[in-house]
Amino acid sequence: MTRWKLVAVLTAVAALGGCSPAQSWAVKLTPTGLPQFVDTGCDAPAVADLRVEQGEKEIWRLEFAQPVRIGEVTVGQKPEGAREKVAWQPPKGDQPVRLSVRQDDDTSTVEFTLDALKDGKVKFDGDYLTTDEFAGKREKC
Repeated sequence: MTRWKLVAVLTAVAALGGCSPAQSWAVKLTPTGLPQFVDTGCDAPAVADLRVEQGEKEIWRLEFAQPVRIGEVTVGQKPEGAREKVAWQPPKGDQPVRLSVRQDDDTSTVEFTLDALKDGKVKFDGDYLTTDEFAGKREKC
């Protein structure tokens, strides 16, 4: 391998691996069956907006005039300073849904289905976990 190819490969590896922030958002259901989004990071940046989409369609969106640090938010509830731009439109339970949280210059996403969150499951870092498994992985602040 030439020196330039090696430099290109190493640059690509550095750009794609290890340099992206760890996933800090999780999704679970409240006892009433509404999605609740939980920021598991201790020093997470403030949130500018939250979007929930099913395919190309927004099914819930909150925006903040000024970014706000929030630890959790439940669909249908507005944290202080939030404006609900799109009212909650419940998807079918087996339909893939995506949460996008815009913080500073970064956007975190979590993909899930409501059916997969039943029975106390939590979607975190790509896996559906039990509440005990999730508690073991969540940062202790």
